[in-house]
Amino acid sequence: MPKNLNVRPYNNKELLLFPASVGDYLPKDDLAHVVDEAVDEIDLGPYYNKISDVGNPPYHPALMIKVWFYGYATKTYSSRKIEEKLYKDVAFIYLAGMQKPDFKAISEFRRKNLPELRNSFVYILQICHWLGMTKLGEISIDSRVTKANASADSTYNEKELIKEREEIQKAIEEYLERANQTDLEEDQKYGPNKRGNELPEDICKKEDRIKKMKQIVEQLKQAQKKLKDSGKKRINLTDNDAQFQKDKSRKILGYRAQVAVDSKEQVIVTSDVTNEQNDRHQLVPMAEKVLENVKKIAPDKFSEENPREEKISLITDSEYSSSNNLAQLEKEQYKEKLDLYIPDTDYISKERNKKGSKDSPFHKSKFIYNEGENNFICPASKTLQYVRQWTNSTGVTYSIYHNYKDCKSCQHFGKCTTNKSGRFIYISEHQHLIDKMRQKLSTSEGKRIYGIRKITAEPVFGNLSQNLGFREFLLRGLHKVKGEFSLMCIAHNLLKIAKLVRGLGITLKEALSMQELLAIADSS
Repeated sequence: MPKNLNVRPYNNKELLLFPASVGDYLPKDDLAHVVDEAVDEIDLGPYYNKISDVGNPPYHPALMIKVWFYGYATKTYSSRKIEEKLYKDVAFIYLAGMQKPDFKAISEFRRKNLPELRNSFVYILQICHWLGMTKLGEISIDSRVTKANASADSTYNEKELIKEREEIQKAIEEYLERANQTDLEEDQKYGPNKRGNELPEDICKKEDRIKKMKQIVEQLKQAQKKLKDSGKKRINLTDNDAQFQKDKSRKILGYRAQVAVDSKEQVIVTSDVTNEQNDRHQLVPMAEKVLENVKKIAPDKFSEENPREEKISLITDSEYSSSNNLAQLEKEQYKEKLDLYIPDTDYISKERNKKGSKDSPFHKSKFIYNEGENNFICPASKTLQYVRQWTNSTGVTYSIYHNYKDCKSCQHFGKCTTNKSGRFIYISEHQHLIDKMRQKLSTSEGKRIYGIRKITAEPVFGNLSQNLGFREFLLRGLHKVKGEFSLMCIAHNLLKIAKLVRGLGITLKEALSMQELLAIADSS
């Protein structure tokens, strides 16, 4: 190097007598510090309970949790990529304490501890609440179809499974027949006492192929049994639990990922994954999960001292709407805690198109109910008499009203109805709840609260798919994808925490200490 060169001294081979902590090489507000301090708040007891007292000691659960949390928060979802980063990435090296578990150990930890990792979500949510990031006032529920780690071409109905089994079984028999013929020829050529490993290579490969084909036959047999038990019409051989989901104008083999999001900072309060093909059956389970997590992080939320105004406004789109859901959530344990904002599809259609068919003069809302006579008077002053009750497949009972004689001769026939038997009206046993919800949503306050959903839940899915690159599950099976999505939701909340403490210019530990001091001051 030339003398007096105006550069800073450089020597990456210099030995340090007192090496610095690896964490000192990271900025103070780096996400790795947030992950490190957040995991320190998690109860590791459930993880410890799974560790055997004998055998080779495994890596510490805290190490594994930290590298997985940080991995999901930095779009590193593969155990192999995490192993690679444990040698190259300072943040991963710091979180692992310079230890180097291989990808098998990393992957195995996730596989064995998916339930514990899902439960650890609540501890991260608790930190969000301690930091004042959740208001628990308005919570929006939404879902998004997410592709499964499977090909749609591997999806079969029962007839196709049987046909596939028969074709493979036939191919096995043909292979066996050829192998036997070759054995006879080899015996004649070389003698009958040769060892099996002296068979030609192509025959050995055939035997391996037969073994593999027999495994496929067994897989098809198990898939057929699972298909029969599930009551579904089709099953995917790669991921038996994945189902075709309608996503706007296309169909995707996948799952429906569910989130409930607090309106204040878009913190995820709870999540789930289902393979159901619509969201109608998910409202009550998601509402229960919301209340369960709220009770854990804010046990005083629904104490007797709190006024009724402290109820949570639960907001969803019309995909979650059904009269059964409204009736279920009218029960006392929900009614005291939840204020619902759930439009039905008719209401949404009417709002989108004020001049549409739902506003026609012959919509059933234009028919006047006569309570004394238990009948309806149509806009043309004709009477629809009560006929009978009918219960649909979901258990909802409808009262049916019908005009037998006047419809075909009416001047409005063809506009009011085209049914040759005349006009029918079906009134749900829960119609009063539907009407009550429509009235609430039509008020200025109802419209304001319902409008919160678009700026609460929808951006969360945008962050998961666009910023974190989560557009497809990597794991297979409903149990595993539930755990994988929980890790994604934990990553989302951790990034929210990191943004907050970065803005405050302090560490997470310092922020939590401040909140603890404020809580002590408030209680004194």
